[in-house]
Amino acid sequence: MHIRELSGKRICILGYGKEGQAMVRALEKYAPGCEITIADRETKIQETRYKMQTGEKYLENLDRFDVIIKSPGVPPTKMQDARCKMQTTPTQIFFDSIANSGVIVIGVTGSKGKSTTASLIHHILSARSFLVGNIGEPAIAHLEDAKKGTIFVMELSSYQLLGLKISPHIAVITSFFPEHLDYHASTPLGTGSTPLENYMDAKKNITRFQGEDDIVFFCADSHGAAEIAKEGLGRKIPFSASDAPVHIEETHLLGTHNLSNIAAAFAVARELGVDDNAAIAAIKTFHGLPHRLQSLGVHHGCEWIDDAISTTPESTIAALDALGDRVHTIILGGQDRGNDFTELGKRIAESSIKQVILFPGSGPRIRKAIEDAGADVTFFEANSMEEAVNSAMRLAMSDKRIAPPIVLLSTASPSYGMFKNFEDKGDCFRKCISVSH
Repeated sequence: MHIRELSGKRICILGYGKEGQAMVRALEKYAPGCEITIADRETKIQETRYKMQTGEKYLENLDRFDVIIKSPGVPPTKMQDARCKMQTTPTQIFFDSIANSGVIVIGVTGSKGKSTTASLIHHILSARSFLVGNIGEPAIAHLEDAKKGTIFVMELSSYQLLGLKISPHIAVITSFFPEHLDYHASTPLGTGSTPLENYMDAKKNITRFQGEDDIVFFCADSHGAAEIAKEGLGRKIPFSASDAPVHIEETHLLGTHNLSNIAAAFAVARELGVDDNAAIAAIKTFHGLPHRLQSLGVHHGCEWIDDAISTTPESTIAALDALGDRVHTIILGGQDRGNDFTELGKRIAESSIKQVILFPGSGPRIRKAIEDAGADVTFFEANSMEEAVNSAMRLAMSDKRIAPPIVLLSTASPSYGMFKNFEDKGDCFRKCISVSH
């Protein structure tokens, strides 16, 4: 549905976070005369001039609207009882509204690596592109930039891909493994019989509607990524870490796992006609993302590493692989989404980690996985970031090495409830270190 078709309609914005707010601003500009109501479970949201229904009853009487625009953060299970003539999303409206504009959309998804890859592609393309979607600004905020020749590098989460009926001209799939299974619980909106199948089905929308003139780049080392790539008719181009045009030591990135992300970005740049030497030079000047293996410096004899973006066991394992034997203390745990921590437990058992600090939620299951792997570590429980940092400071200072031991925040779990998001978690980590310094 093109955004201009929403003029005069009774519209419910379901979820008033960053994407919902951007959707309202777009409607004000492109859909005059529409009647907007904002529905959100949170009662303490920004006041607006529009009607609002908040709190526990925010999902009631949705059948009175012509269109419900669901923000990605609202789980599909919430929509089971929603009766409405039309349900859509800001992502769908964006794609429909730019369909004939002559722009190129590079959609990037993956259980791990999508943020770094999307940011790296945007960095290589420089002034030629806009970075939007799950990273950067909401895509719907950039409709006025949708002109012939414009490139949108769009990070797409499974939340944004769910229900999407159009695929980007260029798709990039960095990886696939179980994640967000609570969000993708079996519902009428999912086609699979299990949350994992629903998660996979949502991811497939990045290629499902591609035509023969479209392209998908996929990680050859990920069976799931290859399966997603097969879904559409686009030309299929595999990549792997061995295709990276640089050594990791030539970049500002940590960890050989980033070679796969570099290879993906380089392949896309080549497809778009970027000179190889220019692309390689850009790769070498790219700095990693905030909260992704970001060093906060040496304090109290320890180096503090913020890897708050790692909310799965697989990404925390990658962090440990990147940092090596200097990790003395790791902070783990948070919202329990049912992930399997067996391999993480084994990786910690093989490491030089001495202290494990656990947040509530998934903490007990992580502890069991570590204990089952036979790790020789000491466990501490923390109910706040301040408590975790203070404990880490006392513990890691006892490790006498030539190189400062590392305290790593890489929770292998989301931390909603304790923090707003991973950025808030990382910012809190930094503040607690600064206060203690």
